[in-house]
Amino acid sequence: MNKLITKIACAGLALMFVIGAFTGCKKDKTGSEKKVELPSYTSVKDPDGNLPQKGTVGDIKYTILGKENYGTQEKKRGYYVDQLEQLDSPYFIVVTAGSDAAEGSDIQIVDLGMQGSKLVIVVEESFNSKDAVKRPKTPCAVLEIDHDHMPADILIVSTSGEEFKSISG
Repeated sequence: MNKLITKIACAGLALMFVIGAFTGCKKDKTGSEKKVELPSYTSVKDPDGNLPQKGTVGDIKYTILGKENYGTQEKKRGYYVDQLEQLDSPYFIVVTAGSDAAEGSDIQIVDLGMQGSKLVIVVEESFNSKDAVKRPKTPCAVLEIDHDHMPADILIVSTSGEEFKSISG
């Protein structure tokens, strides 16, 4: 009888896992499930699927900066727009995983595109316990935008479909 109950419980758990994988549900930070879906947009990736580190998306000139070029002390998860005090300084869109990210966590920009006049930035979060000592405590990804072409509307989303909210002001 106990073996039958164990088999039924295992089958039920396996079925819940499969249903969750196919419906695109995941747990958010509050523990509740939400449906995830990447938006449709026109990507700047080349025909081989590579993302140029520098180029244009729509009429916006961009450069993806390395983590060694830009750091953040922001503790919250989300994004903010930064600019140097010099005249005609570029804008920096900083996407941060927040200080709650596990050691060894990383975040990087994996795609850019336009959805009408909205700039879409897709980031991927990863974890590597071997790199825990090398990674910053607050992982971030940074996109530099030419000062003349800052878009009015930005959507930042992870590859799993989680939207990053603005944490400025």
